[in-house]
Amino acid sequence: MKKLKILHIITYLPIGGAQDNTLLTVEGLDKDCYDITLICGKRGEWIDRALSIKGIKIHFINELIRKIHIFYDVIALLKMYHFIKKGKFKIVHTHSSKAGFSGRIAAYIAGVPVIIHTLHGFPFHDFMYPAERMFYIYLERFLSKLSGKIITVSHLNREKAIRLKLNRPEKFINIYSGINFRRFNHSVNVVNKKKELGISKKDQVVGMVGRLSEQKAPQYFIQAIPTVLQVHPHVHFLLVGDGELKNNIMKMTEKLNISNHVFFLGFRNDVPEILKIFNVFVLPSLWEGLGRSLTEAMYSACAVIGTAVEGVPELIINGKTGYLVQPKDSDAIAQRILDYLSNPRKAKQIGNNARKRVMKDFDVNIMINKIDQLYQNMLNKIN
Repeated sequence: MKKLKILHIITYLPIGGAQDNTLLTVEGLDKDCYDITLICGKRGEWIDRALSIKGIKIHFINELIRKIHIFYDVIALLKMYHFIKKGKFKIVHTHSSKAGFSGRIAAYIAGVPVIIHTLHGFPFHDFMYPAERMFYIYLERFLSKLSGKIITVSHLNREKAIRLKLNRPEKFINIYSGINFRRFNHSVNVVNKKKELGISKKDQVVGMVGRLSEQKAPQYFIQAIPTVLQVHPHVHFLLVGDGELKNNIMKMTEKLNISNHVFFLGFRNDVPEILKIFNVFVLPSLWEGLGRSLTEAMYSACAVIGTAVEGVPELIINGKTGYLVQPKDSDAIAQRILDYLSNPRKAKQIGNNARKRVMKDFDVNIMINKIDQLYQNMLNKIN
């Protein structure tokens, strides 16, 4: 049987949820059925990970960058068009905002039969200037007309897309962004892991995992720490990840006189192990498609706190699988951390509930099977 030629496009490969989803997809799809190529910009911490995936081809376009740059964007689009036209792909599947823009236009002009876009998160959010937000809404309405199907990573995102009239309801399909449970299933010696990080075995740990960026809003986590330390002075706070706000956040810890309690770990390859030592996980994001690090923390049975934005309330049932707080509310974050630390039995029960919630719907194999089924359904329609 002749393999179906499929092209995935993502802007670049930093450590992130959309990138993990994309790499897990191209890795998990059946190579006996699909001839898979990935286009991306040649930047990001996960380039080597992509190159290590067996059975796929990778094509780098250096001009494919995250920031808007008219010259580079036009060059990237033209290169994509010629590559797609020459490759005669049956399906083009785009990920992330910039790749979703250039990739869908290039695929449409090249006459690709099936164009799919995964909306890992909206390219607009409530903290933008209204005019800027409306510009991106109108742009997504246009691009969605070029898409045969749009995948959302939560039902709440699908409902939001329909409410904003990005396209007809039948254009959207929800497929949860799955995680590889096997990465998190090995046992960890918590005492040794704490010792490795310079933490006493008796001390409790509260942390967040994610880029130190505007979206992830780590400053609201940091601002909650002094209140927690007044009640629990021996707690340690971990920030796993890096980003453009790191220097500002480090200065904030010094100004608040809490730097001895805060550990900046940078990007780590041992996140599954680090999550095992967390008593509490915090996701203070201002906007979030679903929250991949949240999903991973819940699978690790962490007691979680997340902001009530976009898809997060689909994971966190308030008081049952975690606690929801409003964005930018450091006081609420502090109080929920204190609730957990002061009630370890309750925290453990909520952590166990969180794990069960994720196990039900977020296995990567479920995601791969649904994407495969979508591909087949779309191809059957055009045939």
